[in-house]
Amino acid sequence: MQWYYAINGQRQGPVNQAEFERLVRAGTITRETLVWRKPMTGWQSLAEVLATDPSAVAVSGAEVPPLPAENGAGHDAAGAFSTAAATGIAGAEPVAYGGFWRRVAARLIDSVILWLAGQIVVGVVGAFFFHDTMAMLEKLKGHNPTPEQAMSMLPFIAAALLISLGMGILYDCFFLRKYSATPGKKAMGLAIRRADGSPLSIGRIIARYFALILNGFTLGLSYFVVAFDDEKRGVHDYVCDTRVVRTERSLNP
Repeated sequence: MQWYYAINGQRQGPVNQAEFERLVRAGTITRETLVWRKPMTGWQSLAEVLATDPSAVAVSGAEVPPLPAENGAGHDAAGAFSTAAATGIAGAEPVAYGGFWRRVAARLIDSVILWLAGQIVVGVVGAFFFHDTMAMLEKLKGHNPTPEQAMSMLPFIAAALLISLGMGILYDCFFLRKYSATPGKKAMGLAIRRADGSPLSIGRIIARYFALILNGFTLGLSYFVVAFDDEKRGVHDYVCDTRVVRTERSLNP
């Protein structure tokens, strides 16, 4: 049985029964959290679900954790459905995954941003620390370097590659940790999360970044898995247990 739940108007899941009950015990899912599973026809608060089916969530024999006092003592059906309407959550299948072309567009946006930023940073580093190399490159415009000149440029090339790698990692770590989406994915109405709807840890973000680089060894062919997978996962998503989901803004007209 697969459950879905809503946090801050964002659809989370699917999660299985055991994981759902763990989230209830942890207080991530409370009595007022909107939840959905088949064959329910619409989103309901957990309290409403339990009112009609007390056995829906068995948390080791304990009661479902109550709402914190500051959130109020009650939550009726009208409140649940008004919240659902306000956040755009409907009773249909509650998760839509980011499709192939939407993800490609997001990746292109991020690539352009990183390329432009990289040009600036590498240019500044080159001007301060590789002045001779930059001067030689200026003279070589339109000409091929000699073997000796090419060898002398290796330190600068290595520095440029490290800068590019470091900027890519920092870019992903900052935006994915803070917003669960890079600027490109945000522009395309996408977010990256774990299978249980939780955000990515720093370690998982870095691992996913390098797993994505590995696509280059297959000339990008492994990325095409996205087009055929039921949950639109690429090889890097399989490796790191991530899902690219469409956000509420991208689902609504």
